Amino acid sequence: MKVLTKDECQQWCERLGLGVSEFGTPVFPSQPAPTDFDIPSDAGRRVALAREHLATFRDSPEVLVWMTEWGVWPSSERMHMFDRFRLSYGLNSPLIEHPGHLLARVEFETTSSLATFAILFLWDCYVVASDRRAMLFYCHDEFGTFGANSVEPVSGTNAG
Repeated sequence: MKVLTKDECQQWCERLGLGVSEFGTPVFPSQPAPTDFDIPSDAGRRVALAREHLATFRDSPEVLVWMTEWGVWPSSERMHMFDRFRLSYGLNSPLIEHPGHLLARVEFETTSSLATFAILFLWDCYVVASDRRAMLFYCHDEFGTFGANSVEPVSGTNAG
């Protein structure tokens, strides 16, 4: 796992050919059309939903897990748990300095764990596949957006 600054996350997305919004976050490709969903209130259902979503990212060469907002609902998060998780990988910089996590295919379980923290804690989080196979957004307002190609993507294009 490599941690990235906000600027590095934006540059990574731009290299993939993804647009970056006025807020500096990745823009979902219009094709195939992404799907909006509600994040359940039950923690077990949140974990199951994250597992279902993340399965689409399993074979991507790299995946970016980018936390873009946290601390909105302090009662639903445990920053100590997240900090200790990152520390277990030797990462001691604060999330504000390095909100992005770039992971290789072999780090899929870590990718899944990071996204699970986000959905459980109701953090804004983007998950982006380097092969553009899928993109995911979890929002602190308990909704999300998911987009996935139905066929094997062609590197650097919107195949699907």
